Amino acid sequence: MLTDWVLIARLARELEERLRGRRVEDAGLLPDGRAALALRRGSERCVLAIDLFSSPPLVTLEDTELGILEEPGFARTLARSLKGMTLTGVASRRSDRLLRFRFSARSRFGVGEELDLYVELVPRFGNIVLVKGESVVAARKEFSPAENPRRPIAPGLPYALPPLPAHPRTIEVPPEGSVLDLFAGARAEQTRHAEKARDLRRRDALLRRLSDRERKLRDELQALSNKRAVAQRRDDLRAQGESIFATFYTLADDEREAAKERAGSLFAEYKKLGSSLPHIADRERTVLGALQIVDTLRWEAQRAGSEDIEDVETAVDELQRRRAATRPATRKRKRRLLELRTPRGSRIVIGRSPVENAELTFKVARPDDLWFHAQGVPGAHVILSRDDRGRVPDEDLQAAASLAAFYSKAQATASAAVDYTLRKHVRKQRAAPPGLVWYTHAKTIVTQPQSVECVDRA
Repeated sequence: MLTDWVLIARLARELEERLRGRRVEDAGLLPDGRAALALRRGSERCVLAIDLFSSPPLVTLEDTELGILEEPGFARTLARSLKGMTLTGVASRRSDRLLRFRFSARSRFGVGEELDLYVELVPRFGNIVLVKGESVVAARKEFSPAENPRRPIAPGLPYALPPLPAHPRTIEVPPEGSVLDLFAGARAEQTRHAEKARDLRRRDALLRRLSDRERKLRDELQALSNKRAVAQRRDDLRAQGESIFATFYTLADDEREAAKERAGSLFAEYKKLGSSLPHIADRERTVLGALQIVDTLRWEAQRAGSEDIEDVETAVDELQRRRAATRPATRKRKRRLLELRTPRGSRIVIGRSPVENAELTFKVARPDDLWFHAQGVPGAHVILSRDDRGRVPDEDLQAAASLAAFYSKAQATASAAVDYTLRKHVRKQRAAPPGLVWYTHAKTIVTQPQSVECVDRA
């Protein structure tokens, strides 16, 4: 068990050893909002990243780039003040979570200049303050005398060190080893948790959008059912009209005109309802198809990994006819297709998202490659190909079918039916999101769902 200020003292010594003598190449913010200094010595370059808002605040060394952002005044002032200066020392303050980075420069006239960058690593109340002499030049968080009478921090005001903690915290850390490595590990763990939470929020948002879409489609389907019920009762209207004409000549002269108009309106409504039935049927087919698409995209959203959520968002945008530009674009990481080679020389490739399904089927697969998909449920596209274009062994057909069953909504079943056909018999669904297809000339295999790992070991 060590007190936190002892940990910071060890960190200061490590930073002194690693960074002393390096020149400031740039300063600013990383894309995630952390303050950072790019430091260089010869061809060696590293970035000192300071995260005040993590718990606990962290200082790490990273191989990354500063963000190209509309940066706040603090970052601009930091860059303007420190660029070209040399880091000459790193020190800590006893009994406190405080680091001081000292930077020096000498003008061409031999005039020396020194600036101190104080990093207050206090949970929830951390700050970064650039000081010249005893005056504040810039601060990540500023406090006017009115906001903080005891310790204001603003450009031009004297810088006062933060008060020492009354009871330093104890931290369980290894007695030896690198504090920078410890902080890097903590940062990586925080990043994993943050990414997981962000993916969960995006997935929940997708599922809510799909649920809203399903509700609207089911409401429309109910309205169409009501219209169909009304239309199917149109024979009553015809019977009423014929009854009026059957008794027409028994009516008084002054009643005949109104009866004639009533019969005419009944026959007109009868004809209108009759002509609406084909339109109702067409629309019902369209709505049922849209519900199938929603079911497929819901499954895609539930199975999507971090790299695939954006693909599902794109597909849902297309379903709702939204423009992709309404959502901030993220840089798509290129990754290898999920594939395996069988001992018998076949190549099996699996789609992991709607976009990857579409690319695999219509850009990667050849016309005579075999295409697999679980029957009647949402699932991945699976392609089986052979370089020799020869006959596919039965064992490889079973392997591809097992994979198509596993990477589908039928994954948890004991057995599943899988359709397969030549890729040239697969076509895109018109006006549908990526990965939605029609296919013909299919054969069916009933198989047990198995993952890539299980098939690869077989």
